[in-house]
Amino acid sequence: MGFFTWLGSKLDRLAGEVFNWLSDVTTWLAEKLRTFLTALFTGLQKLWQTAVVTALIAAFGFASILYVIFYAGSVLGETIMEIWDPRYVNSKPSEVFKLKQVPQSTPLPTQRGEAKTLQLEDYY
Repeated sequence: MGFFTWLGSKLDRLAGEVFNWLSDVTTWLAEKLRTFLTALFTGLQKLWQTAVVTALIAAFGFASILYVIFYAGSVLGETIMEIWDPRYVNSKPSEVFKLKQVPQSTPLPTQRGEAKTLQLEDYY
C-alpha cells in the first residue's frame, strides 16, 4: 500500500468520525437551545397578560408594532427583556422586565448592544 492510499483510507475514517462528532454536538446544542427557549417563553407566558401587557399599554398605548430585545442579566439565570416604541425612541423610555424563570445557562448576549432587535406585533 502506498503512502497516499494509506493516508486516504485514514482520512476517510477520520472524516467520518469528525462528521459523527459534529452531528452529535449539533444535536446537543439544538436541544439546549430548545430547552432554553421553552423555559423562557413558558416563564414569559405566565406574566404576559397580567404584568407585561398592562405595562406596555400604559406606556405606549395600543401601538401596532413595538421593538424588543432579550439579553442576559447580571444575575445568573436572569434574562432582561426590553421593549420600546420605535416611533418615540427619543421621547419615551423603554419598558424593562427582568425574568428569573429561565435556565441559568443562556445563549443570549451579555451586553445590551449585542442583542438582536425583534419586532413585537399585536402584543395585546
